[in-house]
Amino acid sequence: MFFIIFIKKILTTMKKLIIILIIGCVIFPSNAKAQNDAAAGAALLGGIVAIGAGIAGIEQFKEQLEHKAVEEILTNHNMTNFKIKTSTLDGVSFKDVSSMGVVTYEIDNFDNQEKYILFSFSNSGWFDENGNFETVRWKLFDRDEWNNLMKVYIETASRKEISIEDVGLFKIDIKGVRKDKKYVIYFKKIDGDTYLTTDYSDEFKVVFNEGRLGLYLKNSGDNVQKYSNLRGSLVQLSKKAIMRAHSHINYQ
Repeated sequence: MFFIIFIKKILTTMKKLIIILIIGCVIFPSNAKAQNDAAAGAALLGGIVAIGAGIAGIEQFKEQLEHKAVEEILTNHNMTNFKIKTSTLDGVSFKDVSSMGVVTYEIDNFDNQEKYILFSFSNSGWFDENGNFETVRWKLFDRDEWNNLMKVYIETASRKEISIEDVGLFKIDIKGVRKDKKYVIYFKKIDGDTYLTTDYSDEFKVVFNEGRLGLYLKNSGDNVQKYSNLRGSLVQLSKKAIMRAHSHINYQ
């Protein structure tokens, strides 16, 4: 439903153009070859328009979700001058957006020179049937909170202990944790049907599966009513998103 609502306006103008071109080709063909060429041209144009609509749709989604992220920061966090960006949606097609459970934002707070990671969660396609962002849940991590989450993630994925100080100094990649080029911890190699979990907090359980960081959103007191459709949700963060976020908050 949200897909139709989201791109309806984008497609309206394009559909009118296609109809005009097709009618012109059908009514004024000079010969059979012209008709074939016109049909081929119309098919090609239709494909180009569909691709263009998909690109426009994902860009519009990025803008609207970023707008909501900025509202979240201004409303609930003490920042007045900041920069916000995301790479989570790079290379994502518009039709795949509804299956995504989390988008991460990297934030630079110019007021105190601190860095943050903002999570936006949804498990129902991000929009309700009216196109509103009523199902988004936010979680802001500062450097200490992020590194503590990564500590639990590393220990869950490897079944080995690591100090919080080392978490902030070492780099995380798809194989494990490394200091410079030397690996100090390797993640366990498990099949796609195996899940390793740790109870992280009152809000989340950490879940490791195929290198991904999974967060299981628990029932959480005052949030139960507001986020009732998010209770019991398992969302997964890609390996690249983890690496980018960890690098942003610790090294850049």
